[in-house]
Amino acid sequence: MGRDYHFHREHAGCSVTVGVYLGTARQLELLVDGKEVAAVRVHGHHAGVESLTTVLPTDPPRPVEVLVSLPGAVRGEPAGTLVDGETRLPMPEQKVPHRSRPTEASWYQ
Repeated sequence: MGRDYHFHREHAGCSVTVGVYLGTARQLELLVDGKEVAAVRVHGHHAGVESLTTVLPTDPPRPVEVLVSLPGAVRGEPAGTLVDGETRLPMPEQKVPHRSRPTEASWYQ
């Protein structure tokens, strides 16, 4: 069974969120102001760092990178870091409601 994580930071007047799903397939998505701007599917369950890049819609446009530290297969928690030039800002985790599984009663609706 997988688990969802969301890391969020307000930066340069924009809302930057990275969603991480750790399951059989690891999926990452980067949202700016609620719109998906980058996504990646990670193969394997090795610890490592994945990078997602985008340009913030500021005046002038501002390139940023989000680094996601992924845990190994056995234990650990992911972490998010926003990189803007030489500045590295941690992205605090936001609680995500768990996805509910369908019940037998919902099959007949």
